[in-house]
Amino acid sequence: MPQASFTNGYALLIGVNDNLIPNYALPTVAKDAAALHKVLIHPERCAYPADNVRLLTGPDASREGIYAGLSWLKERLAADRSDNATAVLFYSGHGVVNEDDNSYYFLPYDMRLPMLDSLLRADEVAAEIEMVRPRRMLVILDCCHAGGMGIKGDDPLVSEGISKAAAPAEARSVVALMQGQGRAVLSSSTAAESSYVRSDRKMSIFTYHLVEALTGHAQPEGATDVLVSDVMGYVSRAVPRSARDEYDVSQTPVYEMSGENFPVALLLGGQGISKGRPLPDPLKPLPAAEPVINTGGGGYVGGSVTAGGDVNLGAKTIGGDAIRGSKYVMSGDFRGAVLNIESHLSNVTQAIMAAPGGDAAARADLNSLVAGLQAEIEQLSGDHAAAAEALTARLERVTNALADSDAELADIGGAALERAADALGDARPGIPAIARQITAAVRGLMGR
Repeated sequence: MPQASFTNGYALLIGVNDNLIPNYALPTVAKDAAALHKVLIHPERCAYPADNVRLLTGPDASREGIYAGLSWLKERLAADRSDNATAVLFYSGHGVVNEDDNSYYFLPYDMRLPMLDSLLRADEVAAEIEMVRPRRMLVILDCCHAGGMGIKGDDPLVSEGISKAAAPAEARSVVALMQGQGRAVLSSSTAAESSYVRSDRKMSIFTYHLVEALTGHAQPEGATDVLVSDVMGYVSRAVPRSARDEYDVSQTPVYEMSGENFPVALLLGGQGISKGRPLPDPLKPLPAAEPVINTGGGGYVGGSVTAGGDVNLGAKTIGGDAIRGSKYVMSGDFRGAVLNIESHLSNVTQAIMAAPGGDAAARADLNSLVAGLQAEIEQLSGDHAAAAEALTARLERVTNALADSDAELADIGGAALERAADALGDARPGIPAIARQITAAVRGLMGR
């Protein structure tokens, strides 16, 4: 039986995880954007055609890259003659408000001084999208991440009268000017709240529940589509509950909807929920997808092939290894260090949550910074395994001192942590920046 496809669905996913100003980097955003991308294009999940989804992270999420992505989305929508197109725009990164005129901006990868000249105005993004009107549109904004900004006293945003904030009502006009049969905007938190990373540091609380909503956790038995109301309602209930359970903090998604209730994806590849079948866990690997092979009328070999010489496939002769897709080159051996690093980081989270000083939100912010450090470490090659393990061991000592209210040991450990981070700065410039934010956060929790 051929698999169904959400043929008229299009998505632009923007994750500003890296930044030319290291203090503003949000490494965990890459995990969120990648998880959502995989779910959208998987044939047994949301079943978007892979060519209909574009993911922008790292340097690709520059100002120019984001505008190019919006142009791509407009072109794909304009080429869809079905009058049945659904567009999804996902942005995860920093959002800021200009206090002079209350205008809202998104921060791209290549932001630089002076700030306002390099940021993306929300209303300009809205104008770009408005030029081609899909029948249905869902905008998802995750704009107020805990951590990942300048250290107090060293933040160029402050000097320019700009402050970090989740998207306020006036910023959600990203779709307000557009006409269509269905419009919806979902923000990860209110303007006064932060968007937190799960305590296991694997993705944000918001994205975890968003993926749940897209994969069967929000629908009744018998449904075959994911309706936008399913997503809105489920996420708005689940995120506050998880934020309270994990950190005893408040995170409340905000949504607005007008027009018809519309589908944003197929439900489990259009098969829907089977009675007695467990629902997918967002943290578990997706099932292997069956490849779609167009032989053009030629033969197809579905099993293993053993050849003593070259293999001729039409006009192409392969004499060695042929690799299609991503190619990974790894040096050194990171395997032994990974277990130790994970053990250190698990102890770090426990120590943070046991800290007697500060408030719950400050502890949650600190854990988000630790998640960012972990994401940076995961990008290191095996050549840096020993240095990465030393870094996390020093971080564990700092947070143990925090839990014990030992300010002197926290200061000594903080200095050692920053030295260990500086040693990795050439490989990952974000590591020293995050380490300094962590030591500043620890001092804040200790009331210093």
